[in-house]
Amino acid sequence: MTAKAIHSLLEIKRIRYGLTLFNILLVTSLAVLLLSPFKPTETTYDTLKEPLTQSEKGWSYVLGTDSLGRDILTRVSHAFFLDLGVGLIIVCISGAIGLMLGIIAGYVGGIIDSVIMRTMDILISIPGFILAIAIASTLGGNLWNAILAISIVSIPIYARLSRGLTLSIKENLFVTAAREAGLSNFRIMIRHVLPHVLPVFITQATLELSNAILYFAGLSFIGLGAQEPTPEWGLMMSVGRKYIREAWWFPTMPGVFMFLTVLSINLMGDGIRDYLDPKKRLRG
Repeated sequence: MTAKAIHSLLEIKRIRYGLTLFNILLVTSLAVLLLSPFKPTETTYDTLKEPLTQSEKGWSYVLGTDSLGRDILTRVSHAFFLDLGVGLIIVCISGAIGLMLGIIAGYVGGIIDSVIMRTMDILISIPGFILAIAIASTLGGNLWNAILAISIVSIPIYARLSRGLTLSIKENLFVTAAREAGLSNFRIMIRHVLPHVLPVFITQATLELSNAILYFAGLSFIGLGAQEPTPEWGLMMSVGRKYIREAWWFPTMPGVFMFLTVLSINLMGDGIRDYLDPKKRLRG
């Protein structure tokens, strides 16, 4: 990406706000990861301590402690990297498969297109989170099975998008010229179709990253994702909800971190979508 393109992106307010918020969360979590005297799974006798309470070691529990005396700030900061990493893995797996299936279906057409898209229609006809619960519960509740379940649920989104784009792109003259020049279908899809699909695909992937984080947190909340003592936002909220009256900070702080992270990603995704939309750019 050229410096001019980066400058144009940063001129969009949503991208600036989202990037600023995301960087604040990233720097804060990284600083806690490197400097915190507490370990994310370290239990103490300081259970359900309020925010800013001093510990026996002389350090302050900035966001309080949970029911096992673990420092919440340390745990939510570790969870930032875990949930973000899981979201990126899900987007990469589902995006790569969906992109490949969509381009093949749109370019080749015929029976291959019908088989692929009818399969996608079946998957997308079931509410995504319900299907993820069904798959994760069948495979067993753990982190990797949750990743697999959410990845399967997300594939149709990318497949339908890339197929629709491919159908319009393959009618262009440069594709016809490449076909007449004797290039194989595989080379045409890789060299001529894929580069034109990628910009819109990346925008969609950015927006789906926040959904992947929410889905994973949701599965962990109901016991089908990350398991104790893993520091994960959904799991922390699930355990903390039982203490919400006497220790409101326990379930609230993970929720706040998750909300701010998803908000920052959505702001950046919306901004990129506006940047790639010629109509909105002209109006701007």
